Amino acid sequence: MLDNVKKAAVKAVEATNPVNVLYGTVEKAKPLEIRIHEKLKLTEEFLDVAEHLTRHERVVTIEHEELAIRELGDKKEADFLDTDDKAAPVTKYKHSYVKMVFEDGLKKGDKVVLLRVQGGHRFLVIDRYKRGEDVWSYQ
Repeated sequence: MLDNVKKAAVKAVEATNPVNVLYGTVEKAKPLEIRIHEKLKLTEEFLDVAEHLTRHERVVTIEHEELAIRELGDKKEADFLDTDDKAAPVTKYKHSYVKMVFEDGLKKGDKVVLLRVQGGHRFLVIDRYKRGEDVWSYQ
């Protein structure tokens, strides 16, 4: 009877499709390999990658307003048109429906967050991450 209760409990948990959150490090970009821990390295046939971590295109609108203050999280900066002309006029413009290509895919050494559906053999790479003390540091 106890075994039947245990089996029923396991099936109930599996039916809810719980997800495991894992952390890993990109060991190789192409073909993609991610090390989860010492004994587990995932290769590209087991990985799905969120589009924003790949080379991809987006259609965007770009707005510029000279000297507008932009909140950047760790600091504030003034929007400016980077020119050699010190007397450049104050400008304001909007470019709509501009195609932007994001080239920065996963690279060796990137720290990543992955999701694994219980019982599944596929892993979804959802994002890069940094440890709290490294949030505002740049290479």
